[in-house]
Parts: sequence; structure tokens; C-alpha cells
Amino acid sequence: MAHPTRALLRFAASLALICTATQATAQKRDVKAVAHNLVQAGLVKAGDNVLISGAVRDSTLMEEIAIETMKAGGNPVITVWSERLARRSFTDVPTSFDTMPPKLDVALIEAFDVRIPIDIFENEGVLAGIPETRRAARAKASEPANQAYYKRHARFVNLGNGLYPPSAALARRLGIPRSTVTTVFWKAAAVPAATLRAKGDAVGAAFTNSKEVTLTHPNGTNITFGIDAAHGFTSDGTLTPEKVAQGSVTAATWIPAGEYLAPATAGTANGTVVFDKVLWDGRVIRGLRLTFANGRLTAMTAASPMEGLRAAYDAAGGAKDQFGYIDIGVNPETKLPVGTGRTVWTAPGSIVVGFGDNRGWGGSNASDWGFAAQLGGATLKVDGKPVIESGQLK
Repeated sequence: MAHPTRALLRFAASLALICTATQATAQKRDVKAVAHNLVQAGLVKAGDNVLISGAVRDSTLMEEIAIETMKAGGNPVITVWSERLARRSFTDVPTSFDTMPPKLDVALIEAFDVRIPIDIFENEGVLAGIPETRRAARAKASEPANQAYYKRHARFVNLGNGLYPPSAALARRLGIPRSTVTTVFWKAAAVPAATLRAKGDAVGAAFTNSKEVTLTHPNGTNITFGIDAAHGFTSDGTLTPEKVAQGSVTAATWIPAGEYLAPATAGTANGTVVFDKVLWDGRVIRGLRLTFANGRLTAMTAASPMEGLRAAYDAAGGAKDQFGYIDIGVNPETKLPVGTGRTVWTAPGSIVVGFGDNRGWGGSNASDWGFAAQLGGATLKVDGKPVIESGQLK
């Protein structure tokens, strides 16, 4: 997904289905296949240390990943987290510890060659009400871990990409049946990497040697910027030795895959981006309007209350005001609604715009703040030529 926002915090996975006994039996077979594919995608080899993380509900999947890791000669370690633990880490822990150096996080980053995280959060607003100053303090304190991560070139394979589990909360937000979310998830996860690579690379080719990108939408979005195509890349669900050698950004992938990611050229963004709905701490902010001049945020307003978002931004530091990146979905099977406030990263023709830290997208903006929101139905032109028109990939 930021900084490690995208890599360390955008955890994902999926396997829990609401199904009959017969379907559940079939699912058990799928768990082994999914685990095998994840280990293969991570290029796990003899001697690799592999960190597998997730919630208790995914213990069977984590066990199968551990077995597949051992079958490849790797050394697995499983860690467990939960929504309740995430919240209690604030409510039950003194504020004085928020600024402690992340010694263990750095040690874990150095110790493990591969990370296979499974999504933990299924409910919205898990940290609602936790002071933004405390969250910002922890984010600032984690910077040594961020730097260690980007130097490490460790492999990262994430199953879920923000769509796991297909919970009631997610289904309500998207406005579709839970069973539909589950079906779409697995169809999108099954699209061959070669197909996604071709689509993502085709989008990326349009930015090669480009001078100006224009993004517009009927909601009032109208902004121009440059793209650093040399650092753009496609997340296709697999890794290669070449990707790993390039750095930790390209050594990461998310499943369901199918995104073209690229940092913006510093100082080039001018105009306004409007998001009809943005989800923040479980609540929807409507009509969020961001105005940029020479690459920096100059105004942030909304049609509905946005105190939490504003407080988080004000508490952050570093390059928090810099236009950061675009992330374009190219997976033809991610047929889910866009514009509900929930980001569906791989939805074809959708565009995620981010500002603040963009290191997880190949950029160099360093901040403890990273913001991302999504546009559906937008038009994106590169030097006047449409790459996406009204939400449709050309």
C-alpha cells in the first residue's frame, strides 16, 4: 500500500468463507494450494527466514504456509495480532512509551528474508477515538524501522490487498452481498500474473518520457503533474530476482494483484483533487477537496466534518504536504464498487491518489504521514492522450 504504510501496515489475506459443510471441505484443499502459491511467490528457498503473520482466525492458513516454507527449506515463524490487541496497545499502555525506539521491529526486519502477512482488520474504525497525537508519536518513532525496511530488500507477499476478510462490514460499505465480495476476491486472486503484468506494463509504458499528466473527474477534480516513470512498477502477484535486486519496493506484491504504481515528480502537481467519499476512522468524509501548487498541499477542505483527518495531518511531520503518487488498478476481475470510501486497489481503471510519504511507491518523500484515496470514473491523459477515460482503461 503507506511508507511501510503500504508494505508493513497494509496487511492482507483471505480464506474465511460462509459456506456449507461440503464447501468447507473444498476450502481446506484450497488453503494448501494458496499457501503453496504464496511461498512460491515469495521465492522462498533453503535457509530463508520467513515471518508469517495474521489473526487467530487464520491459524490453519498460517500453519500451511509454515509447512510449505519448511518444504522449501525455509525457517518459519508465526506471529499473531488482533483488532482488540491493536486498540488495547493504546488504551492500556502509557503514553510515555509511544516514543520508544523500535529496536525489536528493526531486529525482525534484519532477521527475516521473507514476510507473508495476512490481513488482521475486518472492522472499520478500530482505532477511533485514539488521540492523533499518540498515533503520530508512534509513527515518528517507527522511522528507524522504515529506513531499515527499505535498505533490507526483503521479499514481501501479501494476500488480501485490503479485501480480506469478506466481512459484513466490508460488504455493507461496498453495498453488495458478502458472498459477492468473496467470489470476486477469489476470481481476482486467480488472474494469471502474466496477464496482470501485461496490463500494468502497458499502462506504465504510456508514462515513459511523458511531460504532463492530467487527471479530471466530473466532481471537480482537475490537476496536472509529472510522473517519475523510471521508478514506476507493476504489482502482478509474483516476485523475481530482478525485482528483489531493485529494492524493497519492487520486492513487494499484493494478492489479488494488478496495479501500476508510480511516484509523482516532485514539485509538479498543480490543481485540485476531489474525493466524494473518504473513510476515516470508520466515518465517511464527504467532498474532500485537496488543492496543490508546485507539488505541495495548499488547502484541504470538506463538505462534512473532518476534524480527525485534520488533526492527524497537523500532528504529522516530514514531507506530509507533498503530492506523492498514483496507483492504477488493472485487474479485470476486481469487479467491485469504487467510490464508497473503501479503497479497492486493483479495480480496473480506478485511480488512487496519495500525498505525503511515497517511499512505498518508489518515491523519496519521507514522512510519518501517508494519505491515499480513490477515484472511480476519472479520466487520465498523458501528454493529451487518454490512458483512462471515464474509468475505463484504454
